[in-house]
Amino acid sequence: MYDMVDELPVLVIALLLVVVGAMAMLAGRTARRQLGASAGETLYATTATISLFTLLVGFTFSVALNRYDTRRDLVVEETAGCFALWQRLQLQPAPYRAEMAATMRAYVDARLAWANRGRETDRDRPGDTASDALMERMWNLSRAAGGDGARLRLMADSLSRVDDAAWRREAMAREHIPLPVIDALLLFLLLSAVSLGYSGTGDGQLARLPHLLFLGLATGAVMLVLDLDRPRSGLVTVNQAPMRELSGFMARDMATDQTLRP
Repeated sequence: MYDMVDELPVLVIALLLVVVGAMAMLAGRTARRQLGASAGETLYATTATISLFTLLVGFTFSVALNRYDTRRDLVVEETAGCFALWQRLQLQPAPYRAEMAATMRAYVDARLAWANRGRETDRDRPGDTASDALMERMWNLSRAAGGDGARLRLMADSLSRVDDAAWRREAMAREHIPLPVIDALLLFLLLSAVSLGYSGTGDGQLARLPHLLFLGLATGAVMLVLDLDRPRSGLVTVNQAPMRELSGFMARDMATDQTLRP
């Protein structure tokens, strides 16, 4: 179950939920017929079950949305740090300036590549070793360039800001809704489907449309929660436009300034 939730695309999970949910409704309807219960006798219990399911969906949606907003803000924060570093490295001596510019451009491209590859979720994903190596090279180049205290402090401040944003961004990418909570969400959906099938009207044809409508809406809500919880895949992804724009800005600067080209 855990590997399926983490690795399958959201649309595949939604399709499985619709199929299993429909089977759960049929099981509830079959149980009512076998027990000889009349439709509507357990309507209050069904309403309470669906209310609990709705509460759990709302809670998990709020958590997923807050994490999505945090991930988006961290992309902007890291981009701002990279831009400040790009401006300050142009104050370095000519022998180091071009090498720093090439390294910084490679760093931004590495971060873009990291944001668009890998599994559906990052729960156990290691850090971005490629960008770590490039940032370590930037530190070494800054130490080698030396200079007066003010210039070195400016570089150290920008490098620290980029490192801090990158580490927090990678840590937040690994933060997902706990798997037991997802299991509870799926279980509540299936139990609600069983209860609705058990308490529905005795006319199966009459109940089919509203039951399918509930199942579709409930599955869509779960799918939206899971999609928001996956920053790099699905229908709702964290926008990498700030990093892409910075990469284009760097390319234009390097094209017009020969001192920034190796």
